[in-house]
Amino acid sequence: MSKALVSTLPHKNIISSSTQYLDRTDSVDTFLEVEILKESRGSSAGIVKLIQDNKICSTMTSTCSDFERMKGFHGLETSLPSIFNSHDHVDYKELNYDKISKGFTPAFIKQLDCKINPDHVWWDKDPIDDSAEARCSAFLEMSGGMADQFCLAYYSDILPPVVLNKYGALGWIPTLTLTTHIRMLPTTSKLFADFKASDINNGYFEQDARIWDLNGNFVASSRQLARILKSEEKLSIKGK
Repeated sequence: MSKALVSTLPHKNIISSSTQYLDRTDSVDTFLEVEILKESRGSSAGIVKLIQDNKICSTMTSTCSDFERMKGFHGLETSLPSIFNSHDHVDYKELNYDKISKGFTPAFIKQLDCKINPDHVWWDKDPIDDSAEARCSAFLEMSGGMADQFCLAYYSDILPPVVLNKYGALGWIPTLTLTTHIRMLPTTSKLFADFKASDINNGYFEQDARIWDLNGNFVASSRQLARILKSEEKLSIKGK
């Protein structure tokens, strides 16, 4: 969807996008419909609709600009969090759910080198620590060099829902909406991501992600609304 949009708009970098997940997608013919909403000298905007079987399954509204032409004041920096130095980086562990069930690790995770903070390796803890945060921090890297804007968008929703670090396995947790901001392209191929969840209300919760390169540049962020299905049953069973 991102590539369809930037191939249509006059600006090549998506700096903000908001995606609505309306229905499941299947392995069938897919049609992308792009509509231009705005064109100006400094930015442009458009909407992409993903359509299957004459049904809109997802929409993405985005604003685009060009990083190399941007200029202006820099301030209020978002620095790497203290958790970046909470453990020796060699102690981070591979994200691997096969201990729960063979083949359980999502295929999209296997496309990259993903190392998780030891405090957030929930699948390797028995029992789950009641005092654990709904959080996951990780180092992310794919072969091929620096992450481009499409890779950053992929990273912004790459980690499984971080409520799992506090409550353990909860089944499928769908994302309903996802807003992503790309601030700049990274200067290192390996990146550090910190995901946190908050405020579970009737099973719905917000999950925030922030991503830095290893030179300390804040490169991307996202916020999503997700839902724990049958949360009143699953979390009451866990005594939460």
